[in-house]
Amino acid sequence: MSYFIIGDIHGCYFTLRELLDKYWNEENEKLVILGDFVNKGKHTFAVIEFLMQIQRKLKDDFIILKGNNEYLFEEYYRDSITLASKQKFENYNLDYIQTLNWMDKLPHHWQNGKVYVSHAGIPEDANFPLDDSNLEELFNRKPLQNIGKTQFIGHIVVDKPAYDEIADAWYLDTGAGFGKMLTGARVDAMGNVQELHSIKVHEKDKGN
Repeated sequence: MSYFIIGDIHGCYFTLRELLDKYWNEENEKLVILGDFVNKGKHTFAVIEFLMQIQRKLKDDFIILKGNNEYLFEEYYRDSITLASKQKFENYNLDYIQTLNWMDKLPHHWQNGKVYVSHAGIPEDANFPLDDSNLEELFNRKPLQNIGKTQFIGHIVVDKPAYDEIADAWYLDTGAGFGKMLTGARVDAMGNVQELHSIKVHEKDKGN
């Protein structure tokens, strides 16, 4: 099976729907979300609801990872349980605690024999493999380590999808959170990028 790997969405619900509608082949491609699907754009809760619906439908054919923004989002809302906060979740048919628990359990990475996906990648000085409690894959901004598999990450904003030949790593965060572009990469089972698709952030998604 091939993969359709999407960079940081940051609450850009309408842009995400457009990217999937135009370019994702649901029958033949496992969908991969590299984390940071919340915050910055206008529609964080719509994105959460939509991704949870996809997960219920596709189960193992959908990989959704935790990014630093999910970590911070969960931390904030656990410390700020108010009626107003709960209402934000309920407006999108989301149970407050169940949603935070779901977010807490999101994996930091996924891999097969050729591909390794995470939000922020394996730092060059890390002791690989990292254990599940290590937060470096969520927050790392150091150069990446070549781990013998092709890495796909978000987190570091680039103007267009960028390949680091030394680390064998693709950077796919093209600034959706700043009103720029959202990118999806079509990747075969061996980790080879077949196509790259970047679309402009929809006007409905811009702002807070």
